[in-house]
Amino acid sequence: MMAEAANRRLTRAITFIALIGAGYYWMVGGEYTRAGLDRLEREIESRRAENTAREAELASIRAWADSLVSNSWAIERVARERYGFIRPDEILVRFVDLGEREDPPAAAPPAVNVP
Repeated sequence: MMAEAANRRLTRAITFIALIGAGYYWMVGGEYTRAGLDRLEREIESRRAENTAREAELASIRAWADSLVSNSWAIERVARERYGFIRPDEILVRFVDLGEREDPPAAAPPAVNVP
């Protein structure tokens, strides 16, 4: 009776230690860890967000391409904005950004010869 109780306690202790070791191995050690799984899940979510953004951009590009094929107003807009096309009775005015204007440095005062 006493031996059976001791044997059960030993079996439980070994099982408990094995479970602790397996949990530690799952969390920290081994090839596939919980931290690695979390990192991969974050990467998957990031890629899904990128795909969603690219799908929206692609839909916008397809809509623009469709309007260029079927809408003469869109073609005229592109010709005017990108290539500067104008009608014969129009005058084209372009504004050019010259950037930051820097004034030239002031000239040094003339040297005075003192005898």
